[in-house]
Amino acid sequence: MMNKYQQCIFRKTHYDTELFPFASCAPIGEKCPDNKYGSYDPDTGIFTIKQDEDITKTSYELTLSQTKYPAIASVQTRKGNVFTDVSLSDCVIQKDRKEYTEKVFSIIIDFNKRIDCVIIKFHHNIADNLEITFAYQEADREKYEIKQAELANKALRERAAVKHSPGEALVNIYFQPCSDEYDHTEISLFIPEKTKRERVPGPYGPRDKTTVLTWTMIMRSPIEKGMFFKSITGLAYGTYAYRVKQFDRNGKVILETEHIEFELRAS
Repeated sequence: MMNKYQQCIFRKTHYDTELFPFASCAPIGEKCPDNKYGSYDPDTGIFTIKQDEDITKTSYELTLSQTKYPAIASVQTRKGNVFTDVSLSDCVIQKDRKEYTEKVFSIIIDFNKRIDCVIIKFHHNIADNLEITFAYQEADREKYEIKQAELANKALRERAAVKHSPGEALVNIYFQPCSDEYDHTEISLFIPEKTKRERVPGPYGPRDKTTVLTWTMIMRSPIEKGMFFKSITGLAYGTYAYRVKQFDRNGKVILETEHIEFELRAS
């Protein structure tokens, strides 16, 4: 808990009521002067480190400016019963298109090697030592893994470059290998099984819209190796969809598209 003397020291250069003693709190190599990656509660003395949504970012740097707070004499970190002095170094600060050099204490926070707290000591004992305890707020690992899987799948889809060109009673489907592990492709063709019809607004007034809820497969065709298109002929007018599935040499699916819808109409 920060007492009134300690608050006076840290509010000396602050014009708002928030107490955020660190000049920056961010993953190593980045800068962030606000509470995106950390927040301080002066009532409990706890500083919460918030991990970036990228769970691979485990090391963070807190900088404490002696230039802004000249009353600070030294800084230590504590892990269990082990105390470590934090060295003072020069840091170049850019502000208003100008560069300034400040003396800062750089504190490294690692989610894999967690320290318990930082202890700030003041010149001439003008205030009691300030102990700031760290709490670690980990990112959502499941959310991160889902996002990474989505990004990886997006990259595969972009590389596969699936597209189609409908014609008279036919559709031509084109694609490319989605990865270096590619071995062969399979294409399936579908017709609607269940649909939903509703009135929706349109540029010229309400119109009927039919949405396909489920599909029925009517064809599954392996594509000959070395071929990167499929021509499906003999189709009647109507709504269709196809899916492209690509496999590696072990028969494992490495890409499967959603249903890609198209229509054949009388010209």
